[in-house]
Amino acid sequence: MKKKLTLFFVIIIFFLLQNKIVYSQIDNKIIISVGDYPITTVDLLNEIKLISVLSNTDINQNNREQIKALAVKSLIKRNIKESEIKKRNVYKYNKKQLNALILNTSKKLGLDQQGLKQILEKNNLSYEQLIKRFETDLKWNYMIFQIYKNKISLNTAEIENKIQIKVENLKDNSDQSEINLIKEQIINQEKEKKLKMFSNMHFSNLERSIQIKFL
Repeated sequence: MKKKLTLFFVIIIFFLLQNKIVYSQIDNKIIISVGDYPITTVDLLNEIKLISVLSNTDINQNNREQIKALAVKSLIKRNIKESEIKKRNVYKYNKKQLNALILNTSKKLGLDQQGLKQILEKNNLSYEQLIKRFETDLKWNYMIFQIYKNKISLNTAEIENKIQIKVENLKDNSDQSEINLIKEQIINQEKEKKLKMFSNMHFSNLERSIQIKFL
């Protein structure tokens, strides 16, 4: 099976490097199952291309194995998240954060939103699928907050110490509103750290409970 997968990935990379992929000629088989969710050859191919485009990285002999591994890991992770989101009937997410993700992704490539759409289309990738990918992450974040919001406990002394250090570095003419903003930012940062910890824990528990098969 290992030899078979290796040959498959070599073929994929060859087509990527040549940039002459013809989807109608791809034998779209299920290569990984994540619980009841299948991952196909086309899914993997698109994920490899998306990683390449969004990171502005050309695939070559030196990085192809790393990108391949990232693509497999990303697909498995997203399928696990989507499965849990569907199971818990999570539909809400922060639309402002979605717009921020789109804007930041575009800026990293030196593009605007329209430019991002165009570069994805040029590489036979779906802009709508990228948005769906962002929505999955945001729904996951909303779900984690709802589950663990009452379990977030902050170290008051540590936070006060961080606030004090920041305040001491302010100019003498700083007003109370600036100090309050610093306090709010530090508290939010600490909450985000806790939520990220709960997110990783929740995902790890799911990953251990879901059967992942390489076919």
